[in-house]
Amino acid sequence: MKKELAAVAAAFLLMTGTASAADGSVEGKVRGPMDLGLDVVVRDRGNGNWDRGAAGVGVAIGGAKQKVDKTVELQLISRTADMNALSQDELTAWYKDGIAPTNADVFITRSAEDGTYSFTGVPEGKYFLVILMPGGGNLSGESDRTEAGQELQKFLRGWDMYQLFTIGMKLYTVQNVEVQADKITQFDYGFAAPGLSEKGKIKEDNKDKS
Repeated sequence: MKKELAAVAAAFLLMTGTASAADGSVEGKVRGPMDLGLDVVVRDRGNGNWDRGAAGVGVAIGGAKQKVDKTVELQLISRTADMNALSQDELTAWYKDGIAPTNADVFITRSAEDGTYSFTGVPEGKYFLVILMPGGGNLSGESDRTEAGQELQKFLRGWDMYQLFTIGMKLYTVQNVEVQADKITQFDYGFAAPGLSEKGKIKEDNKDKS
């Protein structure tokens, strides 16, 4: 009788989604293109050109000195998400406002100022990892043209809208990440400094949660 009750309880946990042991995590650190662990800030000079500097430095925009955001936005998008099941309102909220849809495995977070980030409670599977660094300006042309990025363009509904509102003028890259149940996937990424041929360093490994 006890075994039967235990089996029923296990089945109930699976149906209600409270069996969190099956979920994994993704964590890591993003380095800026100046190769100093910093983001890039830019100033629009009004003629299509941009000035570059180190993150955290105030820049004068319209006469007012402003503090620059040093954090990085990251989006984790399941490769098995049913994009056709999302309404136009959900896509708009996601692409324009950064609100992840509730009925798809899409996760959105921001890093700490030192570039460290973490996704928790992520179901097992293969994902696109989109890393969006503010202040791309004319550096956005140096964003990684990865195979994963080309696949994401075909995968998303309304790529033009995603590119316009989510990516915008940001420096960005799209990478492949695989999440395993009850494990932490470590994924670090470094954008290359302008003019360098190396496009950053990527490290990915899986380790048991402790």
